[in-house]
Amino acid sequence: MNRQTIDHGIDLGTTNSEVARLNGTAIEVFRNAEGFEYTPSAVWEDKQGRLVVGRLAKEWHERDPANAFIEFKRHMGTSHQYTFARTGRKMTPEELSAEVLKALRADVERRTAEAITAAVVTVPADFDLPACEATKRAAGLAGLQHCLLLQEPVAAAQAYSFEKEEDKTFWLVHDYGGGTFDAAIVQVRDGLIQVVGHGGDNQLGGKNLDWAIVEQLFIPALLKQRALSDFGRHNPARWGGAIAKLKIQAEEAKIRLSAPGVESTEVQIDFLCKDDRGEPVEFSFELKRSELQRLAGPFIRRTLHICKETLAGRRLAPGNIAKLILVGGPTLMPFLREQLKDPAEGLGIPLEFNVDPLTVVARGAAVFAATQRVHDEHWAAQVRPGQYTVKLDYTPVGPDTEPPVAGVVSAGEGVEQDFTGFTIEFINPDIRPPWRSGKIGLGPKGNFMTSLSAEKGKANTFQIELRDPTGALQELSPTSFQITVKGVGAVQITLPHALGVALANNEVVQFFDKGTVIPARKRRDLHTALALQRGQSGQFLRVPVVEGNKSRADRNRIVGTLLIPAEKIARDVPAGSDIEVTIEIDQSRLIRTKAFIPILEEEFEDVLKLESAVPDAKQLAERLRRAKDRLKTTRQKADAAQDPRALELLRQIDSECMVPEAERLVTAAAGDSDAARQCLNLLNSLESTLDDAEDALEWPTLVAEAEKVLEETRRAVETSQHATAEDKREFAALERETHEAIEHHVPDLLRRRLEGLRGLRAEVALRDPGPWLCVLDELKANRAAMSDPALAERLFAQADRAVQNNDFAVLRAAVVQLLRLSGERLKKQFDDLKAARARMTDQARAAALIAAGDQAAAQNNMAELTRTIHQLKQLLSGVIV
Repeated sequence: MNRQTIDHGIDLGTTNSEVARLNGTAIEVFRNAEGFEYTPSAVWEDKQGRLVVGRLAKEWHERDPANAFIEFKRHMGTSHQYTFARTGRKMTPEELSAEVLKALRADVERRTAEAITAAVVTVPADFDLPACEATKRAAGLAGLQHCLLLQEPVAAAQAYSFEKEEDKTFWLVHDYGGGTFDAAIVQVRDGLIQVVGHGGDNQLGGKNLDWAIVEQLFIPALLKQRALSDFGRHNPARWGGAIAKLKIQAEEAKIRLSAPGVESTEVQIDFLCKDDRGEPVEFSFELKRSELQRLAGPFIRRTLHICKETLAGRRLAPGNIAKLILVGGPTLMPFLREQLKDPAEGLGIPLEFNVDPLTVVARGAAVFAATQRVHDEHWAAQVRPGQYTVKLDYTPVGPDTEPPVAGVVSAGEGVEQDFTGFTIEFINPDIRPPWRSGKIGLGPKGNFMTSLSAEKGKANTFQIELRDPTGALQELSPTSFQITVKGVGAVQITLPHALGVALANNEVVQFFDKGTVIPARKRRDLHTALALQRGQSGQFLRVPVVEGNKSRADRNRIVGTLLIPAEKIARDVPAGSDIEVTIEIDQSRLIRTKAFIPILEEEFEDVLKLESAVPDAKQLAERLRRAKDRLKTTRQKADAAQDPRALELLRQIDSECMVPEAERLVTAAAGDSDAARQCLNLLNSLESTLDDAEDALEWPTLVAEAEKVLEETRRAVETSQHATAEDKREFAALERETHEAIEHHVPDLLRRRLEGLRGLRAEVALRDPGPWLCVLDELKANRAAMSDPALAERLFAQADRAVQNNDFAVLRAAVVQLLRLSGERLKKQFDDLKAARARMTDQARAAALIAAGDQAAAQNNMAELTRTIHQLKQLLSGVIV
């Protein structure tokens, strides 16, 4: 069947997957061969080496976990590999996902005899860019030649907007799936659906609760009865099969307890494993709803916090939201719904779950797919000699009963024809009497535009007639098209996170802000931090690309690195060289990059390597240790200061059980990469919350420091004879931005403006010949340290003449060159000052200067290193610069 729109929508889920299609005004979810609307996302290799997908594969995961895999969606975008023990076959997460997509395609073909080659595939809004790219690859491997990615909360909103035509309203989507959580504020206005706020955690889902049941209930009960050495998730080589059985039973018990009125359920495993004595182990456990609620509490509170933070980010209150749309299997839990409805502890927003939470994403994806046109090249390929083709521009699904249509008629690829006198006419035979547009004249190049008449609440099929100047009917492809008048209208896709480049000083240069409408393209001018020598094997220019909304680079996710190898450059690239980086992002959130280096006069394309690294368990343990130390110190300070904001943030850490959960995940991370990724996300959240608590405690001191530095910089700029008009303009801008940072309570921004003010003040001060004369005297006293004595003597003579002639520019240039000749001595002096850091008057300022000095030393920027040494000496002597 030749389709003009994509039509098929797929929810590729962590636990289950579905495929749906819009038929007229009804959404059909395809049933698989077993008659179910959903297919478990599970793959098993049988004894003949065949891959089996779905319910049977999930059941075999309990009995044969070495040859069956589930939840591979949580590893999308990583280098993780799954190995089938029976044959040694290795598959990546996207290859396993491709098998699920193939099964869904087969279900459609079984029901309709149509082999689909295009689909909309949904991804969590909090999926990072490597995971999105991996999903796109999976679609290609499954035979989907054309695939668009759609954020799951947007798909859910699309499903509801199609069923109920509402306008000028806000919805909040609470998308709690098997492996991820998304909170999305959706605005429906003037026929447009747009996500205007987003928060989420791509490692928070129903599976976290399954693991909590296993690790906090099942395993402790088991170890009280039997001797099982080193039994746990961290030891998959020995106990992987038993742990898999417990995990599946935990999920099934959780589902049973989600039914109304069920207060407890029995878990029974006749054979779990053999104990240390070689005896078979039987496992029996009664899981109570009260225990499930206790374990679910921290995870639910985390989703609530993300929702509240997302609303606050848009300055919206729960009362501004018309309904809370529930998506995902875990939202069926009565306890979760009670928590959400609670106006005191929860959100108090009316719940909406009229569309099945398990299939709502696939349904919405199908509606969105019905609005997406198939490439016009498809129709051009169908044109026979003597036949015409028309490229149409229209909205396939929307609320307009008089939809506009425009287009261009052509006589085939490369054929030029004057269409003066040709007419085109549209007929809607479904209206009684049949509606006709009348004959519309074409322009010389075949172009036209008109409005149609369509009935609301149905799919309208319009026939097309093309006539030549004599009135003779001509062959045309296509001969008809369809417009469905239903729902709200178009969807505007936006970025759920900011996208930028991490700098050497841990700041971020943003390319795209959160909420940017995509597709989008932007170029930024950057500078290289280090030199790159031509031909040096293993050397690269690295531009780390980060996704996230924090101003500190290390609090965001690194999603890829722009790599330019030294082997591919024609000449050396000095430190500080210009590099123009361009990032393009398409509607599916896939990116292309270009890097132009002017000094090379060369452009590098598609050099962005996207992959999410699997965290190292030892590094995670060390991060947790440091975070716990920070938490202890911050708690003591908050208790002493009784700061309301800091105390609230610490209560959040406790209520979400961040530390105990991180401790369990750190232990499991040694043998489970999924646990490692969950731990990384949780540690990022813990550290970010501690950042906010520390900022709240430091804020009064930071504001006082800002006011002091503002006054000192103002005095330096206004009174120094070396200050220029440009200095005064720069100060005025910094002063305005400093006040804005204070007004909006943004600590990181205020710190950066303080650095700018201090830098400006230092720059003005260093135009005074006095410090340079002092440096010159010090250099003369250390003549023996010069790497080139003859050149040094010539420079000393040049500097002396500059002093006599009162030529400050020449003096400064000579001293800078002398500093380069005495680099080793300067670095030793800098190291001595770092060792004396504890005696400096301002520890925070000292830390910032030492970081700047380290960077200057690495770049051999002796002038900057000298300036840093001068400022550190003043901190050591008690004079704050």
